[in-house]
Amino acid sequence: MTRLEKQEMKKKPKPPILPSNIKDPTGVDKLERGAMREFAKRMKQITKGYIGILNRIPSEPVVNERYTFRLDQGLLSMLLQNGEALVDEILLEGGEFNLWFFGRYVSVAYQRGTAQEYYNLSQQSSAYAAGQQDVPSILLSEPYQLRLMLVRAREFEEMKGLSAQVKSDMARILTDGIARGLNPRDVAKNLNEQTGIETRRANRIARTEITTALRRARWDEAQDAQDRYGIKTKLLHISALSPTTRTTHAARHAHLYTQDEVREWYTKNGNAINCKCSQLSVLVDEKGNPLTPSVIDKAKQTFSDMKERGYKWAEG
Repeated sequence: MTRLEKQEMKKKPKPPILPSNIKDPTGVDKLERGAMREFAKRMKQITKGYIGILNRIPSEPVVNERYTFRLDQGLLSMLLQNGEALVDEILLEGGEFNLWFFGRYVSVAYQRGTAQEYYNLSQQSSAYAAGQQDVPSILLSEPYQLRLMLVRAREFEEMKGLSAQVKSDMARILTDGIARGLNPRDVAKNLNEQTGIETRRANRIARTEITTALRRARWDEAQDAQDRYGIKTKLLHISALSPTTRTTHAARHAHLYTQDEVREWYTKNGNAINCKCSQLSVLVDEKGNPLTPSVIDKAKQTFSDMKERGYKWAEG
């Protein structure tokens, strides 16, 4: 044990900073809602574009309320390519290095998570507080910029996947309507209905990626603190404990886990999808026991209080 670590052990640390809003322990609910509104707006632009493509195809009614569309393979290919370009322009605006979703929402969540963990660790560890002067210095540091670069790459791949799915679905709806000879108004209606499906898919990305970025920022900063200052911590799971909380997520509330255990858990069973849980670092001793057991007691009391409300997760 280093001299710095011994000094840390001698001092009685202050308790970790628990979330002030148990229903939104990550504190990014407002940010998520902003992203979802933005996605809805962009999906409407895409639908408008595909309806515009539909209107460019000459059509006329034939028998049995069917329509015939006058187009050849060359025109169809050109129109579908126009649609694909439109989707990429809207959903991948800014490109790999200035992606709108990352810049306006995900990077904000990552920065916020870093700040949350900075204040949390600074309160518990004098070594960390002395080593990390303030949040701005962390945000300008090379380790932080490297971590942020990895998050940005992840989000661009995620958005490329969404863009590809939207292009495939909208092209399918359009060509299916043409092949079946549907009334152009019905094809437009089907495109609008598909927009709802695409928006729900985009909303899931917003609810998943923004909270994931915040959690990852907290984990990353805690890991960096451990590597640089020898601070021993575990992650305290804080569940939202809301009516929609999954039983398996609520069951982890007030329990301590290692970094590896948390990261692995989020790779399984879709645990990261729509998850509003958070984790915060708690200083532990050599045996992994918390130096401030009172924080565990407080978390357990919150669990008991929320359980009395009779939510579905409380039945387990």
